[in-house]
Amino acid sequence: MSLELIPLDEGALPPAVRKAVSPSAPLPLRTSIARGLAPLPPADLALALYQLAVGDDPALAETARRTAGELPDPVLATALGSVHEPRVLDLFASALGDRAKPLQTLLLNAHTADTTVERLAAAAGEATLEVIAQNEQRLLRHPPIITALYLNRRTRMSTATRALELAVRNGLRLEGIASFDEIKAAIESEGEAERAFDPVATDAAFARVLASLDTATAAPQPPPATDEEQAQVAAEVDAAADRSLAGQSQDDKAVQISRLPIGAKIRLAMLGSAPGVDIRGAAFARAVLVRDSNKMVALAAIRSPSVTEHEAELYAGNRGLCEEVIRYIAGNRMFVRRYSIKLSLVNNPKCPLQSAMGFLAHLTPKDLRAVARSKGIPSALSKAAKGLIEKRESR
Repeated sequence: MSLELIPLDEGALPPAVRKAVSPSAPLPLRTSIARGLAPLPPADLALALYQLAVGDDPALAETARRTAGELPDPVLATALGSVHEPRVLDLFASALGDRAKPLQTLLLNAHTADTTVERLAAAAGEATLEVIAQNEQRLLRHPPIITALYLNRRTRMSTATRALELAVRNGLRLEGIASFDEIKAAIESEGEAERAFDPVATDAAFARVLASLDTATAAPQPPPATDEEQAQVAAEVDAAADRSLAGQSQDDKAVQISRLPIGAKIRLAMLGSAPGVDIRGAAFARAVLVRDSNKMVALAAIRSPSVTEHEAELYAGNRGLCEEVIRYIAGNRMFVRRYSIKLSLVNNPKCPLQSAMGFLAHLTPKDLRAVARSKGIPSALSKAAKGLIEKRESR
């Protein structure tokens, strides 16, 4: 739960701050403070800026927030290292943007709220993320920080791995990571081949893959607007992945993805497209990873929160995917509400028989007759389709 940024109790403020930011104080004085021009010690200035930033005057609040993010590093170093109020630190965390040096000072302050650190872990840059990851006590106290680190594209692969290993070693379960079970299994069953990967080399390889996926198109494109456009994009991406994996095209992206260690592949499957970048890059990665020979990687790809119904439809009809992927699609309520997915699953011999039997009742007479004649599915399923046809016709 994020902190509620409300004015501090005036009685707890230093006298100079209380006098300067009081609603009864002259407007020129409050304006001067909002601009950071008042002769106050750094810690008092931070408190004063906070009071104005969450106050009732919109103009002063906007100015104070902007000033909080623009104060010189020496002033911030003193202020953020000595302020004890979590709400003040939270406001500055939002105002500082990507200013790594003052953010690191803020992170080293024991009074900074865990929820503030979680928010920074989700959006901060690499240098700030490294500082967050070093505080293992805080990570264990507030596991959502680990989740935020793992899902932040700027976090080094080696740093994300260390954070996940910390969670696994201490028996934590990270609910915010869809494929945590696969990640845990990969960590616990890590073999010599996986340990042979150099962390620095893996960091560089993972960064190259992300860069190649994010620059897959000449210019950023908006997400497809219509259902037809989304289906077309999914089909194009799926076909491109098939060609690459079949060796029909020399696609460096697919090669780079295939050479990543298992842990990096699983994390790549979890990451969506970067803001402002065409969604095809992340979708292509999932299309490659869902075909991976390692079942943990394939499951991580299909469990990614970014998988669309159109992607699931293409995967549902792919007989080359592992049974676990098809089983997951068949058991996902969001996916099987789409008729085309149910039909694709019924016609895929890898779909669990019980699930396929349940989908038969939803098929149109035309599709049901086609299933009854099919030789590529279990005989029990085609027989059940014939029985359902006879039952309908006898009514």
